[in-house]
Amino acid sequence: MIEITGPQLPPEPTSPSNPLLLHEAEEITEAVFRGADFTTLCREHLSIQSGRFTGCHFAGASLLRSQWSDVLFRNCDFSNADLSGCSFHRVQFVDCKLSGTNLSETTGHHLLFERCKGEYVNFAFSRFRAVRFSDSRLRGSVFSDCRFERGEFTVCDLSQAEFFGTRLCGLSFSDSEIHGIRVREIGSLELKGLKINALQAVELARLLGVEIEP
Repeated sequence: MIEITGPQLPPEPTSPSNPLLLHEAEEITEAVFRGADFTTLCREHLSIQSGRFTGCHFAGASLLRSQWSDVLFRNCDFSNADLSGCSFHRVQFVDCKLSGTNLSETTGHHLLFERCKGEYVNFAFSRFRAVRFSDSRLRGSVFSDCRFERGEFTVCDLSQAEFFGTRLCGLSFSDSEIHGIRVREIGSLELKGLKINALQAVELARLLGVEIEP
């Protein structure tokens, strides 16, 4: 199991921060937001260091090329939000909604997605160093042209997920659902070194056009 370093956070204060901070400030440090509505937020190059977000709503928000360091998102809704080009360092998404979220061209270092609902989330062209996807629904998600340096998928739904141009060597899908997974070419380097179980081998054989009789 890959060791993921969690966010380095100070003790949580009794009163939350003013949500206007995310609309007005360029740099935010040691902030706490609970149940805040950020659905109309449209910012670029925002810097957030050491923050807690609990039950916050980012659905449809745009936070392009922002930097997030030592941040915990718990039970937050990012449905259809645009976080493309963002940088995440020691960030955790726990029990969050990420359906349709655009996380393309992001970089993640010690990044965790745990018990998240992320159908059709877009991670294309992202770079991950020490990332774990755990017990998350990632059906139909896009991982095309990604680079994984120490990545892990544990009990995830990767049905119909797209991995075009992504080398999967060193990753394990053995306890995840991979029905309908898509790669560019079965003979390419994408699947070389991927760890799967015996039943999944039957599923991947279909990519070759092979029919396995009982």
